Amino acid sequence: MPKSASELYHGLTAQKHGIPQFTPEPNQNLPIHYQRIGVSIGDVGICRDGSFEFLFNACWPSTDPINSAYGVPEDFVSFPLSARDISKRTYYSPGSIIATAQISEANLNMGGSSVIPGFPLTLGSSITLRTQSKEGAILVLPQGASRQNLLPLEIFRAHVRKYSAQWYTFAREFLPSAGSLFVVTGCDKTTSWGIATSSTTSGTVGISLKLVVAGIADGTLAPRYQWKDFGAATVHSEYPDYVM
Repeated sequence: MPKSASELYHGLTAQKHGIPQFTPEPNQNLPIHYQRIGVSIGDVGICRDGSFEFLFNACWPSTDPINSAYGVPEDFVSFPLSARDISKRTYYSPGSIIATAQISEANLNMGGSSVIPGFPLTLGSSITLRTQSKEGAILVLPQGASRQNLLPLEIFRAHVRKYSAQWYTFAREFLPSAGSLFVVTGCDKTTSWGIATSSTTSGTVGISLKLVVAGIADGTLAPRYQWKDFGAATVHSEYPDYVM
């Protein structure tokens, strides 16, 4: 049975950057504040079909709007964090590419000289990738990304162990059979990305991520990264109002 796009993308786990999410944007039914910040340290949820389904955040109080979607477990005790408890630094430079070992070629072609402030690539720039294998997965970060990690990790793990039974009971109605509950202790964040997977029996697959400008007709001039000429690949790209 052929692998789904999310299963192919999960192959990036071998790069040891955490659990890759084929659909990294948040559930649109979650509180708007959560949608804007995306997955964060302390989030508790389920990984399903290439996305992280948020349930509650263990580091925010039960009364915080972040925890208003589903509520919190019975007898909930939060693990408060301060800014010094989180390490944050730029981890990926603009134009970074993360790929499975099967990707054989990656080329960056710079476009014209019209630069939009805050964009590392000029309009018309593109990143072209090519694979000669039957399966491949790619993450392109046009604007780079930062990495956040929890510093008092062992203390937090002790907190999770202490309350894990209550958390699992709370999450049981959301979990698939024999499902696992995930607690976020680190994450990568960006404001734009391009994701692609390919599965083919006919040799080489080439795809290109291009910076284009949408909304010219209505005057918004909203820049977007879009995949072009992707053939047998399954693709996904965003320049959203929230972060990954």
